[in-house]
Amino acid sequence: MQPRELDEIGDVHVLATACQEALEPAFRVRLALLSDDLAAHHVVLKQLPLFSPGQSQEFRRSGPIDKIRILTSTRRHLIGELRKAGEKASTVIVQRNVGLTPSLSLEKAAVLNRRLIYDVDDAIWLTGSQTGGHPLGALKGTARKVRWLASRAEHVMAGNEILAEHLAAYNQSVTVVPSLVDPSSYPVHRHESGETVTIGWVGSPTTSLYLRRVAPSIERFAKQSRRAVRMVVVGGHAPPIPGVRVEEWAWSPSAEREALAEADIGLMPLEDTPWARGKCAYKALQYMACGIPPVVDDVGVSATVVGGGGYVASSSEQWLEALHSLADDADLRTRLGEIGRQRVESEFSPKRWAPTIAAILRGDDAAPQPALRQPPTAATRPSTTHP
Repeated sequence: MQPRELDEIGDVHVLATACQEALEPAFRVRLALLSDDLAAHHVVLKQLPLFSPGQSQEFRRSGPIDKIRILTSTRRHLIGELRKAGEKASTVIVQRNVGLTPSLSLEKAAVLNRRLIYDVDDAIWLTGSQTGGHPLGALKGTARKVRWLASRAEHVMAGNEILAEHLAAYNQSVTVVPSLVDPSSYPVHRHESGETVTIGWVGSPTTSLYLRRVAPSIERFAKQSRRAVRMVVVGGHAPPIPGVRVEEWAWSPSAEREALAEADIGLMPLEDTPWARGKCAYKALQYMACGIPPVVDDVGVSATVVGGGGYVASSSEQWLEALHSLADDADLRTRLGEIGRQRVESEFSPKRWAPTIAAILRGDDAAPQPALRQPPTAATRPSTTHP
């Protein structure tokens, strides 16, 4: 649809909601980040997450009684905001789900008399030990909510092909929309040879558990390396690694920016589980946006996302080789960093995807038809061998 045609039919007002607060990663990356670019396509996005700023952290720290108090307050407030939005907001996009209890009351309030677009970026139908989360996680009824929302949606946006395949069982209109990074928000890292090489990781306490599986490779790398090895972990807990100066930083926007400015190599280890295979490789995209080559496990869509902008490893030996290759060659890091940055700009930026998402939210006839791409059959592999 051309801009002149958009002017003729006016703006579409869309409510964006989720059981998070606006600054939390999934809501920020999948919805809030797109606001300005969608506005250029006549889609006005009003953010209505369940929690106000800081409230989700308060909820996590609270005991059972205070949790009930917070949820009661946030539920009442959100329902009020949904009602105030009225008929002008004819469409709602739900990211994952709206409420944290098994009840569908918030989901029903959000979609009442509105077109529903459903967005999923994790295999949230898996629970408990399947995800590394709380063993009572199944009591939230998330799998039932996924079925309810997906089957009622006019269109479903899935973060990758693996998620799309699952969601296609409930809805015939599924489009793969990857998680996005705005490269203009990330300064490009300047790679230089030095006495210390810094490897970085950014994530959450849950995903930091994956660092344990590559700790032995990092330890071997540190013993063999001609350079001192420093590892900065933001937002999670790092395992102790002999020979490595490990630093744990609490997550904040400034801590994330500082870590990415200092990292020479980005880490994205994953275990080959149903939960990890549903990941959208957002860490790798962040590293690549900064011109930092990532080393990632060959799990799920990692190879597809990284392309030629980093290393994809299938064994501890390949992890070791990749770390050596990148640590020993600043020019290689620069070249791969440039490839990764260009890949983010062309394939994973809001400007690249805003027209597609706007078409879905508007319900245009030209909205993309559902299509599942085949999973990757090849990946970039490390080739340099070190003693």
